Amino acid sequence: MKMTTVVTSLAGAWLAVVVGSAQAAVIDFQDVPSGDCYVAGTSVQSRGFSFAGNPVDPYLYVCDPGVVQNNTSPALLNANQRSILTMTESGGAAFSLQSFFAGGRTEDFDPSLPVTIYSVASSIDILGNLMGGGTVFTSVLLDTQAPYDWSQFLLPASFTNLSSVVFTAQGNGSTPEFLIGNIVVNEPHQTVPEPASLALLGAALAGWGLLKRKKT
Repeated sequence: MKMTTVVTSLAGAWLAVVVGSAQAAVIDFQDVPSGDCYVAGTSVQSRGFSFAGNPVDPYLYVCDPGVVQNNTSPALLNANQRSILTMTESGGAAFSLQSFFAGGRTEDFDPSLPVTIYSVASSIDILGNLMGGGTVFTSVLLDTQAPYDWSQFLLPASFTNLSSVVFTAQGNGSTPEFLIGNIVVNEPHQTVPEPASLALLGAALAGWGLLKRKKT
């Protein structure tokens, strides 16, 4: 009985990681209208999540690829002031954040050129507010040399049980802007089993097979 329990627990845990990771949600903004930079209003709903902009200038824009960045799918922009995006689950549920793509705003209609009207974005501060109180924080660096890279950023495993996340642009002036897209949420944190755990699983499976042969 103990041997069977060990096998079930270890194998089940391994399968849970594999199956769970395949069910990750990606907020790609393909379920909302887009355009060169479509004016989406002061809030955007996509894939069950809500986004709000900088209170000073809260208007949000959904930009097609190649308009003001080298994004490969629609991306969200809070423009004209410092880009600030607040992200929440639309129903108020806790969520986790694993990764996203982002890049600083480029010259309009020519992503190969540097932005001229607004400040160059050099980083994004990411503040996660936790359910029940407390915060987590990290910052990612953006490419500041044109053409600005459209890059993927991974979040620490501490970005779980979140009530909201605030993305804030930092740069060389008061109006740095960034675009964001392909945001991965609610993907279980994948922990690769240690060699000792794999050895234990192998021994358990071997022992279980021996036990079954003895019974037959």
